[in-house]
Amino acid sequence: MTDLKTAIYEWHNEYGDVTSFSGWVLPMQFSSITEEHLAVRHNAGFFDVSHMGRFRFTGKDVFPILNKILPRNLMKLADGRCGYSYLLNEEGGMMDDCVTIRLAEDEAIFVCNAGPRIDVWNWMIDFAKKEKEKNPDIDFNFEDVTLVSSMFALQGPKAIDILQSMTDDEPPRGWGWFKTKLVGLDVLASRTGYTGEDGFEITLIATEDTIQEKSLKLWKAILEAGESYGLVPCGLGARDTLRLEAGLPLSGQDFNPNYDPFEMDLGIQGIFIDMTKDFFIGQEALKEKYPSVNEDGKLTLEELSRKRIGVELLKRGIPRHSSKILQEGEPISEVTSGTYSPLLKKGIAMAILPIEYAKPDVEITVNIRDRTYPAKTVNYPFFDTDKYGRKRKQ
Repeated sequence: MTDLKTAIYEWHNEYGDVTSFSGWVLPMQFSSITEEHLAVRHNAGFFDVSHMGRFRFTGKDVFPILNKILPRNLMKLADGRCGYSYLLNEEGGMMDDCVTIRLAEDEAIFVCNAGPRIDVWNWMIDFAKKEKEKNPDIDFNFEDVTLVSSMFALQGPKAIDILQSMTDDEPPRGWGWFKTKLVGLDVLASRTGYTGEDGFEITLIATEDTIQEKSLKLWKAILEAGESYGLVPCGLGARDTLRLEAGLPLSGQDFNPNYDPFEMDLGIQGIFIDMTKDFFIGQEALKEKYPSVNEDGKLTLEELSRKRIGVELLKRGIPRHSSKILQEGEPISEVTSGTYSPLLKKGIAMAILPIEYAKPDVEITVNIRDRTYPAKTVNYPFFDTDKYGRKRKQ
């Protein structure tokens, strides 16, 4: 199967180093991963994330249906807000993580990852059709707009200044969205991202005939507006190192259907997963697995046998996916994601460890190419949140 190309592929091919990723041809970098990474932490970076899946759902039963599919209680999601959650299979395993943008009571934009996009689409639409067979009056319409739209991520501490220089509309607080015009183009901008920094994911929906022209116009205009702020175009390489520093998991690599959201440390706070709902796909399996989940949908660490945790090397090295993790010489797990942190100048990783080791300051070793490196477990994000990230104080 031929890889898909984003609407501004030609620009990427001219100015960047392109590669194949999740069925798409995307830029790996434009200058260097380190330069792009640090630009996002200190100023701003601009990413083409059009490979992400984008579905539009309409009809009066949009949120009642989505509320049965997703473990988050979307009936509590207010207009103007975005909600992070995930799709579970019937055994409670994680198929993907996602963001639902509530445009109105009867309309939503749903964003999922590129790799499982087709499977996610089929899973959701199959469920909706079965619900409609039970009740023909259900009003739920669906459209995959991925290939007639572009999605650009403007990320970093100066992202809001850059966007405000292009529009008079007031941007929302975190996890909100607004519609505005940028260089005469109608866009939807959500205050979300995948870097740990403040910023926006900007969606432009057009037609097959106009998407390339409009997308390139928007891309160039934002880069030009941000030039004086230190904005640089960024590729997949920096996006991966940034999200790992922030402790954000990657679908299909840090999690898959063999893991549930509690083990991934994505559901314990009871927001992204609401065990008190009447029903969601995978709920019964999770209740059977964790019978003592209390009434507010939370469970204690003692209920888990394993959990995701950060890993920090104490000696120069770069942990990679599948690197073995040992405790007192015995293998206990392996790295799910690993990299060299351009900001911290050390090797960092994520792993799912047996619960007795899934706490900070546990001494472990990581086997990299038949050499062992001393390491310790740490909480994420890996950076100092007073200095970096969307909650920075300076």
